[in-house]
Amino acid sequence: MRILIINNLYPPYSRGGAETAVVNEAQSLAAAGHEVSVLTTAPFLGLRSLKASEWKEDGVRVFRFFPFNLFWYRNDQKHGAFVRALWYIGNLWGFHPVSVFKRVAAQVKPDVVHLHNINGISYRLPKICDKLKLKTVFTVHAVHYAYPSGVILRGQKTPASFKIFAAILRRKLHSDAVVTAPSRWLLDYYLQKGFFKGQRTAVVPNPLMDFRDRFAGARDDGKNNVIARSRATKQSLANFLFVGQLEPYKGIEVMLRALKSLPPGLPWRLAIAGDGPMMAALRRERDSRVLLRGRLAPDDVAIAMAGADILLMPSLCEENAPMVIAEALSAGLPVIASRIGGVPEMVEDGATGMLFEPGQVEDLAMQCRRAIERPEIIAAMRERCRESAERYAPERVAGEYLKLFRER
Repeated sequence: MRILIINNLYPPYSRGGAETAVVNEAQSLAAAGHEVSVLTTAPFLGLRSLKASEWKEDGVRVFRFFPFNLFWYRNDQKHGAFVRALWYIGNLWGFHPVSVFKRVAAQVKPDVVHLHNINGISYRLPKICDKLKLKTVFTVHAVHYAYPSGVILRGQKTPASFKIFAAILRRKLHSDAVVTAPSRWLLDYYLQKGFFKGQRTAVVPNPLMDFRDRFAGARDDGKNNVIARSRATKQSLANFLFVGQLEPYKGIEVMLRALKSLPPGLPWRLAIAGDGPMMAALRRERDSRVLLRGRLAPDDVAIAMAGADILLMPSLCEENAPMVIAEALSAGLPVIASRIGGVPEMVEDGATGMLFEPGQVEDLAMQCRRAIERPEIIAAMRERCRESAERYAPERVAGEYLKLFRER
């Protein structure tokens, strides 16, 4: 089968979990013998970058180009609200990206087109696929088609400008495509907002390509300042781990307050892996139990997880299907997380981790204390975590997508 995958970013230009999912899908489908091509974006490097350049990477044909607009998608946070608003207007039409897509599609002759994130390319792509009579699957990864900032805090009111934007995109994105999302929560969010009326929908998890192999080979070499996971007694040091963007909406302050509120006799250590606006404030921390690791490469994340007892995810914003949770489960690492967005679909409370109410310091502290005082509970969860992670196996996820591709 000839498959054309479209996403706004692709390595070496990546940003988050969606790019990881796209890479895993492309490589697993190519390994299964399918002809896989990816159309993605690249920074502006002169007029030549407006045309798609072709590369061969891990058995996948990758076409990269700069979509003519005010700036490149990966640089959106460098611009003010007014410039970003104009940029979004450019995405509504995106005549240049559409013409590039048509040329690549004519060259590839796909049996199916799989659209992922099309922010920064053109919101016209679903309807263009209809006009070209191309079988299409459209995977949504975040709330940004209805909520442009992509970050929804619990109880936050929707700005009027966002409502207007959503009303436009409801019509713009409506097509014959099958719509999928990595979580039931995200799919229901869009359906409740009036998106994709009459279209077929399905929940398909993000694939996790090689993290199981990375974790199996991960060993703490002593340079990472991570204490070994096994704890013989209740008084042994408990190692918590946070992996993610250092942003206020990730609940980092809540996490620190909860841990520091624990009784003095309970020993713990927290490793924070990530980068972002809160880094400067965290560097001013004078608590020796808090270790800043910075942004880690995937192999180093595996090593950090190999040396941790529990992953903490105290997010204050509605999360879809965080890849870090799938990675932790695959590593046999239980998760203490906010009961928010699609997280409860990934973390089974009491079986593969513990859930707490977002922003509730006392609730989080209680779960952390339980984990420290009852290490046997955490130990019992580890095998369940690995079993739960099987749903993210790339061959399984690829099979679900192939079924949709063939049924269309």
